[in-house]
Amino acid sequence: MAVVTVLGAHGAVMLTYSASENAVLAARLAAAISAGVANSSIAPADSQDGPPPALTAGATGEFIASTNGVTFLPTGYNDIVMPDTASQAVIFGSAGPNEQVLAGSGNLTFNATGGNGAVVTGDGNNQINIAASDTGAWLIKTGGGGDTIRALGSGNDSIDAGAGHNYIQLGGGRSQITSEGQDTILASVGSETIAALGAGGTHATDLIYGNASMLFLIADGGATVIGGSGSDTVIGGTGPDLLYGGSAGNNYLQAGNGPATLFAGGNNDQLYAGGSAPQELHAAAKNETLFGGFASGQDTFYAGSGADQITGGTGQNTFVLGTGTATITALSSGSFDAVFEAINGQAGGADTVQGLTAANQLTITLSGYGPDEAANAIAGQTSDGSSVTIALSDGTKLTFDNITHLTASNFS
Repeated sequence: MAVVTVLGAHGAVMLTYSASENAVLAARLAAAISAGVANSSIAPADSQDGPPPALTAGATGEFIASTNGVTFLPTGYNDIVMPDTASQAVIFGSAGPNEQVLAGSGNLTFNATGGNGAVVTGDGNNQINIAASDTGAWLIKTGGGGDTIRALGSGNDSIDAGAGHNYIQLGGGRSQITSEGQDTILASVGSETIAALGAGGTHATDLIYGNASMLFLIADGGATVIGGSGSDTVIGGTGPDLLYGGSAGNNYLQAGNGPATLFAGGNNDQLYAGGSAPQELHAAAKNETLFGGFASGQDTFYAGSGADQITGGTGQNTFVLGTGTATITALSSGSFDAVFEAINGQAGGADTVQGLTAANQLTITLSGYGPDEAANAIAGQTSDGSSVTIALSDGTKLTFDNITHLTASNFS
């Protein structure tokens, strides 16, 4: 624990911090406040003396919330301190420029009514509320408690919610967020860059709702991302990851090294598998790119109803056929490395498979069809000397380049 002292109306007060970064930032702000109190450029007031008095026009005040209570700060009280002696405080800010808010081990509720500034807290369960009408930029850095941060304004905020289980709600600004704990993040209509780092050497799992925003996320551990109606860029970590792209399309979803399931959301999405863990990539209704060339796991690729470009990895991959016109590149390194699954009622498209060089590198799985489906497909296959095409009863057509003939051993 680090102890930071601030000079107030009745001498120095103490605030404790377990996070070293919070302590360093709090010490810097505390030094500036203490210097102002010492040279009388900042007028100190204390909750022990009742509500703070009004200041003369242009003056700056400091308020020490040394006891529990609710305080509405008059104009000019831009320096706010809640020392360890207060276990609970609710403070409505002065809406001034460059408000500096410091809290120690207690539970602070700070309501910004305008302006801008910085809020640095310790390990309490804090609530920081930035009004939707606030256009200022805020720096918010909380500790190891379970914090609630509602940064609903249109300013460009920087938020680090600490190592607890936190709830973060965003507004229309361009937010920079560091997630050290297991956080729930609810975006709105702005844009946000999120670094999900995990805490204490463990990997956190965040739940993130993109809504209509432009989301950029880099995850160290696991994440669940619900893309909403925006366009999202997500780079996964050690997993598990569950990633849904936004319906606006042009999403970029990159799985990390762990287990992951990725869903495209609109048109022109790019989904990437990675690592050796089993992963799933699902196309949406438009034209998608599903790429597994960086991966070595037993991955599954789901074609959609558009013109999809699908590339497998070096593991034994499964390609589930859709209703569109997919071009599938299977990177085969041995026998039966590529499995093609047709599900009656979900297939029906016309797909072309590239990359294979021999029939024994593939198997076709038929689900939901009649008992004679495989025999009929074999009997009706056509070849032009450089490729072979089979047709199924639901209209599915599957063409294999570089292969001229299939047998019953290719079906299961």
